[in-house]
Amino acid sequence: MRRADRRALMFIMVAALGVWGGMLLERRLAGREGVASISEIKGLSTESLNPSLSSSPTPVPSPEGRGNDGSYADGQSPLPFRRGDGGEGVRPSSFDPNTADSATLVAVGLKPWQARNIIRYRARGGRYRRVEDLKRLYGMTPELYERLAPYVRIDKRFRPYSDEELEADQRRWEAERAEREARHDSLARRYPHQEKFEELVELDLNSVDTTTLKRVPGIASYRARQIIRYRERLGGYVSTAQLAEIEGFPANELEAWFKVEPGPVRRIDLNRASVQEMGRHPYIGFERARAIESYRRNQGRLNSLDDLSLLPAFTPEAMERMRPYVDFGKKE
Repeated sequence: MRRADRRALMFIMVAALGVWGGMLLERRLAGREGVASISEIKGLSTESLNPSLSSSPTPVPSPEGRGNDGSYADGQSPLPFRRGDGGEGVRPSSFDPNTADSATLVAVGLKPWQARNIIRYRARGGRYRRVEDLKRLYGMTPELYERLAPYVRIDKRFRPYSDEELEADQRRWEAERAEREARHDSLARRYPHQEKFEELVELDLNSVDTTTLKRVPGIASYRARQIIRYRERLGGYVSTAQLAEIEGFPANELEAWFKVEPGPVRRIDLNRASVQEMGRHPYIGFERARAIESYRRNQGRLNSLDDLSLLPAFTPEAMERMRPYVDFGKKE
């Protein structure tokens, strides 16, 4: 670049900076001239700033309608927050310190750090149960409390029970208890208490009923039903040792109370019974029932359990358990 060109470029840059600096200076001077001083603004009345306020002043929410406990009246909702006139500062409106957000708390006249303390107190599980609880807020002065107290509304869910409410609850609980006792007495009359046997008595497992079973020490309704239900599934007991096969039944402790009188038990005809009928028996099950059905279809009639001895599912122990409960019918 030639020397003359460099001089021309520098001249253009200096001129641009001068123009820009002049514009900044002019804008700054104009701003100062257009802004009134704070002292002048304070000297103006509210009416001169806004004539409409002189004819219709902003209403201040009344503290009336709040109960002694600070709760909301039915159908009443908090009023919006408004600023006061002139130098009176903030005029509070109805608010609940348990639900108001930080902006609302500041709007009613609390300091921002006081609002943050209330939010943190609520986050830790704290609640304002009464209006007087606000006195514990750090930085709360008597003057501020007297100004805010008439506008505090504690919702019913945060208030402690009144004496009338406690008495009503007590009456309701007593009525419910009397109803339960009456129902219990009615059931007791319908189902009288069974006296337990004082001495050891041997009961026949194939003929005893649930009422008698419940007289055995250690047996209530559930265990009595277990004994009867397993007897029906088996077709009858052949030994007291079978009590040990009942799930959760303390056979070792209760077996001495029972005996098995000789008598017939229900038998299953293995040549005629269906797979479902055989499978429901505890000693056969559906695996052996299907094996028996397969044998009958392929080999023909069964004459004894020994015919099944070569099948894997029929071990000697399994066949001995089945023997009292199976039959083979008459040959056609």
